[in-house]
Amino acid sequence: MRRVPLSLVAVAVVVAAAALTACSTVTTSADYDPKTDFSQYSTWAWRDDGSIKDPILSKRVQSALEDELAKRGLKRNEDTPTLWVAAHARLTKQTQIDTYNTGWGYGYGWYGGGGMQTSTVREIPVGTIIVDLVDANRKELVWRGIASDTLNPEKTPEQKDQALRDALAQLLAKYPPPKKG
Repeated sequence: MRRVPLSLVAVAVVVAAAALTACSTVTTSADYDPKTDFSQYSTWAWRDDGSIKDPILSKRVQSALEDELAKRGLKRNEDTPTLWVAAHARLTKQTQIDTYNTGWGYGYGWYGGGGMQTSTVREIPVGTIIVDLVDANRKELVWRGIASDTLNPEKTPEQKDQALRDALAQLLAKYPPPKKG
C-alpha cells in the first residue's frame, strides 16, 4: 500500500476548507400581515424609493423581480396595480481571517515539531436585498422578504445576475403565504 505524504494531505485539507468558506449561502426570511388575503393581488407596479443608487443594479433587480412575480401569477401594470413593489439594497463588509499552519507536530504536549502559521485578513462584501410588497389601495406593507449574502460587487455581471435571480427565486418561494385556516 502506498502512503501519501502528510504534507499533501494537509494541502488538500486547506484547499477543501478554503473552498467551503468561499461558498456563500443565501439566507432568506419573509414576514407578512396574516390578515391579508393575498389572492386579491394580481397586478403590480414598481416603486423606486431611491435606495438602490446603482442604475445597473436597479435594472437587474427590477428584471429579476418581474420574472419571479410573473411565475406567481402577478402581472406588471403601472396604471392600476394592486401591489406596489419596492426593493432596497444594503451592502456591508465582514472581516474574514484565514489561517494556515505549515507545520505538523509529533509527540505529546509541548514536544513536537512546529511550523509557521500564516494568517490573512480580508474584508468581504455582504449584500442584502429587501423586497416590500405594499397594498396599493390601502398603502400598507403586506409582505416583506429579506435575502442576505446576495449582492457581491466583486463578481462578474453574469455572476451577479445569476446570484440575484437565485436569491429572489428562493425568497419569493415564500410568496404568496399559505391561506389561513
